Amino acid sequence: MPKPYSYIMKKLLLFTAAVFTAAGAFAQSCNPDGAYANSSPGLYPLGPLGPTCDLVAPKTIVSLTDTVVPNPLGGTLILYLDAMRVNSVTGIPAGLSLGTDVEASIDVNAPWGYWYNSGTVPNQTSALGCAFVYGTGGAWDAAIGGGPNNDGSYPLVFEVDARINSTSPDFSAFIPNGTWVSAVNPSFGGGSFYILDTLVVGNDYANISTVITGSGNVDPLTAYNYSVPQDPNVTYNWTATNGTIVSGQGTASVMVEWNGSGNIEVVLTDGGCQGVDDMDVTANPTGLDEIAGINASVYPNPSNGIFNLQLDNTDALSVRIIDVSGRVLRSNTLSGSTLYSLDMQSAPVGVYILELETTEGKTFKRLIKQ
Repeated sequence: MPKPYSYIMKKLLLFTAAVFTAAGAFAQSCNPDGAYANSSPGLYPLGPLGPTCDLVAPKTIVSLTDTVVPNPLGGTLILYLDAMRVNSVTGIPAGLSLGTDVEASIDVNAPWGYWYNSGTVPNQTSALGCAFVYGTGGAWDAAIGGGPNNDGSYPLVFEVDARINSTSPDFSAFIPNGTWVSAVNPSFGGGSFYILDTLVVGNDYANISTVITGSGNVDPLTAYNYSVPQDPNVTYNWTATNGTIVSGQGTASVMVEWNGSGNIEVVLTDGGCQGVDDMDVTANPTGLDEIAGINASVYPNPSNGIFNLQLDNTDALSVRIIDVSGRVLRSNTLSGSTLYSLDMQSAPVGVYILELETTEGKTFKRLIKQ
């Protein structure tokens, strides 16, 4: 088979090696992604070969409608193709199977069914289909460390076929319309298409590993950021023990306001798999009123923006107001009075931290702007 045709057919065939599913229950179905309907022939989306944590990991295929081969009588010959099928597959580990979205059309010649182009020659529209390899969790686990070299790598061999609707110039005297390419004499550009690929089943194929980054030493009533690497296929659920998640739940990054020492944990979910990480958090003792030696009260709280700060002495102290992202909204020094007014009327509704500091230490108060 000439290179242009075999190369495109290879792209078509790759989908059978690229659509692996992971451990656990599975559904024997897939749905083509219509976003690729106008794409050139090939496999979509591109990605690594091997099982993932999705219970079904389909790939969408856009079929070939025509190709050019040498004409044995001179010049070139256009083959218009109106259907595609997978003839055979070898090398898939025991217990795993190939499935497609066209299994209703299975017959003795097409063990996984047919994909049909639409329209009329020469203006056909490529068929849009999908296929996947599936199996139980036990079958995928059994494939770990297998293969010819006992490393979890499996050489795969697939044979794909295409049906010739017509030829240009008309070559039907030699290649009857409706003939499958595998049945055509090689001298006329026919023969089987054997494509080699590799499936790799790693020891940790079903694991999601992650590490939380953020401060392990905190001040009470202060908000801190904690995050894990972003993955568009993962959902995130955070839990803060002895702390409040003030923003970011369900994303890769959250802000946590701590009441004292505690723990932050995140559970990542991707299809049928989960990963978890947690971090212990220690609250600094200087955040306690009795250690700092600062006796202060704030009222009214919640407020519409005017807060009264009541102190028990007129000593100088530094005041900072901080939002949940850690941005300092106000910073100044107060002295000479026991009662001050804090004006936050221009600040957005939300939760803020009031930090009070003297030479003896710090204390924190939560401000709620309504």
